[in-house]
Amino acid sequence: MSAPIDAKKTKSLHYTEEKPPGVIYDYIRGFRKKNLSILSDMTKDEQTFFVSWAQNIVDRYGYLLPENPSKLKNVADLPCSKEDLKIAIKLLLPAYLAKNSDDTADLLKDMYVSLGAFQEISPADTETILVEIDGIDAKSESTDTSLFSTYQNYMQIVVSEQKILVDEINAFISDLQI
Repeated sequence: MSAPIDAKKTKSLHYTEEKPPGVIYDYIRGFRKKNLSILSDMTKDEQTFFVSWAQNIVDRYGYLLPENPSKLKNVADLPCSKEDLKIAIKLLLPAYLAKNSDDTADLLKDMYVSLGAFQEISPADTETILVEIDGIDAKSESTDTSLFSTYQNYMQIVVSEQKILVDEINAFISDLQI
């Protein structure tokens, strides 16, 4: 994995602007249909472009995670859709597994599962959650669970989605090993 984004990588943040964005979406659609075998249908330059896009997106996502350490995050903060991020991570993961880069592979798996924390939060719920969190901080010894209803609803979704994501990424890795 690359280090967090720095000035040298500014150009890579806009890498997709050098080619029509439709090209990446064509690759993503192909990946959804054929999974990793899409790479065998690509030229070396197309493979490089697709992997560079994936690395760029994963780097941007990785930079975002420590900046927003809360357990519930807004999906609008992601550099692309969750589905596209899943594809980017799946595209990179086999290379790190093949290189026996266990730390990086584990980080990618954790990043995949962390996608579950990103939820579509309505503006009204954002306000409610912020008030609830402030109330929790003010009354940390309070056991009044009525304050937590909106937050708890989102956290149930997060936990449920993360369980699904764990199963997805483990199945993907198992398929790679077969």
